[in-house]
Amino acid sequence: MLKFAATNDKALLDKLSLAATGVPFDGTVGYVLTLNDVGIGVAKLQVSPEVSTIVSVAVVPELRGRGLGDFFTRSLMNVLIDVTERIETAYQSEYYVQFGFRATERGMTIESKDLTFPHACQCHAKGEKQ
Repeated sequence: MLKFAATNDKALLDKLSLAATGVPFDGTVGYVLTLNDVGIGVAKLQVSPEVSTIVSVAVVPELRGRGLGDFFTRSLMNVLIDVTERIETAYQSEYYVQFGFRATERGMTIESKDLTFPHACQCHAKGEKQ
């Protein structure tokens, strides 16, 4: 079963970040994606009531291409729309355009009220068990 949760377990965050990106986690609080209770992804967010930023989202290399990063990112955005007025990313990616984000000089941005979730999560499309 896929789950995600916030954690301040620095050892776990570093382990997953090293596995997914090759560098330790930059910070003390992050989100962890688990599959059958095994950590497979890590994300860093900066959250405030006005603006929240998706700093990074990563899945371990051996599980990429299965839609797990898509599931993780959609889940994180779904949480953010209830706690912040605007969502930004710290980088530009065409991936976010499908949700209504627009490019800025620093990344991507959208008002939370304007966020849309088109199509099924890619992990559903590829038959992943949730």
